[in-house]
Amino acid sequence: MRILTFIFLCFVWGTTWIAIKISLEGFPPFAGAALRFMLALLFLLIFIRLKKVSLRMLRRDFWIVSLSAFLMYVLDYGFIYWGEQYLSAGVTAIFFATFPLFTGIWTTFLLRSERFHWNKFIGLLLGLTGVTIVFFDQLLLTQFDRNVMQGAGAIVAGAAGGAMSVVLIKKHLFKVNPVSLSFHQMAQGVLFLLFFSLLLEDHHGIHISLRVMSAVIYLGAAGSALAFALYYWLLQEWSAITLSLIIYITPLVALVVDYLVFGEVIQPEAVLGMLIIFSGLVFVQLDFVRLRRTLRKLSGKLVE
Repeated sequence: MRILTFIFLCFVWGTTWIAIKISLEGFPPFAGAALRFMLALLFLLIFIRLKKVSLRMLRRDFWIVSLSAFLMYVLDYGFIYWGEQYLSAGVTAIFFATFPLFTGIWTTFLLRSERFHWNKFIGLLLGLTGVTIVFFDQLLLTQFDRNVMQGAGAIVAGAAGGAMSVVLIKKHLFKVNPVSLSFHQMAQGVLFLLFFSLLLEDHHGIHISLRVMSAVIYLGAAGSALAFALYYWLLQEWSAITLSLIIYITPLVALVVDYLVFGEVIQPEAVLGMLIIFSGLVFVQLDFVRLRRTLRKLSGKLVE
């Protein structure tokens, strides 16, 4: 069940990069993100009513949820939407692939919620290298003017904020019901996004079409309401670093979707990048202490 959930999240979030790009055709960044999560809240509320999920939360948890909501929805999603105005989906994926690195840094050195393992950081660096190789052509075609540089900076800042949010939740809110946690965090996140949208954005240019609204509904239902509840459930079972590896797999999903739907040819360098990403995943997951013990036992038996 956990592996299937992980695969499902990789598929859904691998397709959301394209859906975000489409939604930006009709809505300014913060407004589009707010609408996405308002729809997600509606879907979550229907589920909560049907399943009679309790929304009660301790007061001390409320403030942690507030901080995590700001980090996740304003810094992460707000900045991603804003930055993707100036970047292709592939180049956005490269800069957002710093998310697992930030997760490792925050968990290991700042909050000290997980022990340092050198193999994990080597694996994270390999994953980032692989994503860069996969989208290297798009990176070369990008003209790094002022807007693009600001967009890239926004994506990296968003990755750092989102990673911090996940680490806080893993450390302080791991016992909270995942559906209830998703609802409370998302509700506060929507308020933050609406505030910044009203403060910073011009809403006269909003253009509503079937294409745009289909993308927003998909982002709200599959990419948010369902995905976040499943993600926080899985976060209770797995480490934050392991779960952050989704970020390295989603670009590969986008490549496969491009190939199957749009007939885009997968270049040899993309295959090389995929192999490097998978080698990074292996490094992160390997328990070298256990491996050394096993090898010692085997060598001892051979000597006997």
